[in-house]
Order: sequence, then structure tokens, then C-alpha cells
Amino acid sequence: NYALSFTNNIFDMKKFKKILPNKNKIYKIETKQALLDLKNILKNGENFLIDRGDLSKEISIEMIPVAQRNIINMSKKLKNKKVYVATNFLESMIENNFATRGEVNDIYSTLNQGASGLVLAAETAIGRHPIECVKLLKRVFKIYRKNSAQ
Repeated sequence: NYALSFTNNIFDMKKFKKILPNKNKIYKIETKQALLDLKNILKNGENFLIDRGDLSKEISIEMIPVAQRNIINMSKKLKNKKVYVATNFLESMIENNFATRGEVNDIYSTLNQGASGLVLAAETAIGRHPIECVKLLKRVFKIYRKNSAQ
């Protein structure tokens, strides 16, 4: 997999495709410019990653949930699109061996919105409890699958 950070528009995507024509590409949506060209970006790729951390430097934090839902909803209207979401799912677990209610709700809600997957970053890269993070994520996934099948 190859990811293009700061994908701003279709021209960025075309250059990336030219460089890596036969590789699996992931386009990171993390700028205000990407949101402005979102429809074209989603139409021209298959795999996307919403980087909420970098995106929150471009738009207000209050708009992150709106942007996340818009991206996922728009991708669902197109065929064969996968959207992954990253950043701050289990931020408290960098130090603590337990998550907050808000973090667990964020994970469940993101799955419920239709995200194809979640990406942990600092929680597992520099956190004190990476194994506990993964175990918690697996438990939430299991509960989500059980309840979404009903």
C-alpha cells in the first residue's frame, strides 16, 4: 500500500497514479482543499483515509464530525470505495490502560457511519498500552458486528 498525504485535488491523484500505476493507493483526506474537491477525489480513487488530526488544523474541530460524515456518506453513493478513519480514537490510552466513554462511542459511531476500518497511531506507536488498545478495538468491533447484524 502507498498513501498520498495531503491529497488536495484530482491533479495530485493523477501524478500519484502515474508514479505508481500498478500499486494499491490510498489517498489521505486531510486538507480543506480536499474537502472542496471531494466529489472528484472520491470518484477517482478507491481507498481513502480521513486523517482527523491534520484535518483539524485546517477546519475547526467542531466541523470534524461533519466532514467525516460527509466523506463517508458521499463515498457510499459511489461503488467500490473504502474509507478508513485515523487519529485520536484511543488518545487517553497513550498513558492510561483504559479508554473513555467518548472514545469508545467515537469508535462505534465511526463504524456505524460505514467506515471500512480504523487506524490507530500514537496509541500503538508510542503509547504505554498498545496491546490493550487493540484488544479494546476488537471488543468494540465484535459488539458492533453483533448489533449491526440484527
